[in-house]
This record gives sequence, C-alpha cells and structure tokens, in this order.
Amino acid sequence: MIKSIPGILLASGLSTRFGSEKLLVHLPTGERLLERSLKIHLQSKIAPLVIVISPKLAKIILKDRDFLQVYRLRAMEYGDFWYSLESKWGNGRLIINEDFQKGISSSLRRGLFCLTDEEKDKGLLVSLADLPLLTSGEIDFLIDQFLIKPDGILLPVYENLPGHPVIIDFKRFKNEILMIKGDVGLSVIVRKYPAAVKKMPWRSNSVIRDIDNKKDLEKFRGGCLR
Repeated sequence: MIKSIPGILLASGLSTRFGSEKLLVHLPTGERLLERSLKIHLQSKIAPLVIVISPKLAKIILKDRDFLQVYRLRAMEYGDFWYSLESKWGNGRLIINEDFQKGISSSLRRGLFCLTDEEKDKGLLVSLADLPLLTSGEIDFLIDQFLIKPDGILLPVYENLPGHPVIIDFKRFKNEILMIKGDVGLSVIVRKYPAAVKKMPWRSNSVIRDIDNKKDLEKFRGGCLR
C-alpha cells in the first residue's frame, strides 16, 4: 500500500519584491525561512523530496551546510546532476536551477529530473518554500486524502483562495506539466481542467500565507508563529 508520494519544493525564486534572499531571513522562532521549510517537508510523508534552489542559495549551502542542519551532500546523477542530501530532519535530493530567472516552470522541470518514472507515477506534490505556517501534519493530511483516490488534482483552498501544496496525478497530466512555460506552475492545469480538481477546504491560512515582501516579514515578527 502506497503511503507516500514524491514532492518538489520550489526554493529558487527571484525574491524581487523582497529585495534580498528572503529564504535566509530569520523567523520569530529563530529559524531561517528555508530551514523551517526543509524541516516540515522532510519530516512529512513526502518521499523522496526534491529541493530546487537558485545558484545563489547553492553557493551559500555548499560553503556552509551547518546553518541548515545539513550533514552531508553527495553528488549524484540521474538524468541530470544533483545532490543527495542528508540532514537532521531526513534525507532528500537537492538540485540547482541555473535557469531560475525563467520562472516557476523551469524549477518544476528541474525538480522532475531528480525523480524516476516509477516515483512520479505515484503522484506528485508541489510546494513552496515561503509558507512559514505550513506544518508536516498538514502536508501528511493532504497526501492521505490524495491517496484515497490518487487521480486528478488535490488543491487546498482557504476562503476561496487556492493554496499549496498541490498534488497532481503525474501520469495523467504528464504532457501538460512538461509543456508549462514562464513564471507559472500547476495553476495553469488547475484552470484548464476544473472538473479534475478536488478542492480541499482549509480552516487555516497556512496554505496561502507566504512571505512575499518585508512588510509580510514584519507582520510575522510582530505576531506569533505557531
């Protein structure tokens, strides 16, 4: 019985509106945003987890692994060059997106390079690295719900706003996923195939509340991060 699915964590954005690398900022918990994101995703039922990062983040991580609690990075190759990652919270796969300026679609394709066809056939979860309120338990709940009937698209929705992570039947939508271009992700497929989308009502804003600019960060620092 399948109890996990592979996932891609997108962590290679431009951070244009933030003005600097937002994934390195500290949250009220003392953690960096990227550190928290790695922890909650690696501790979830996602297996394997592929983390897609920008060249700038890669340079920092390869120089100093300790600040992310990464114990080991081992160069690998399956379809493309990537790293096997061992950390305090679990193991994953790390790949650098040299074309990160081409947007979300380029990061999605890079992440897919690290997954075998057999792994992707279980379904595919796509998540964002700048959702500080998201928890491992919430990710696991979504995975469990998808695996009840693993077809179509599972989309968490908070007050009519679509959120992340999104889980999709990769086998069914493979061609559409590979055709996505520009700074967009699975939302293109969600809009194109509304009948295939199962909307999961969400009580918390954890699936939509991101850190997009410095005002967002100040709101977190002025409040309480659970």
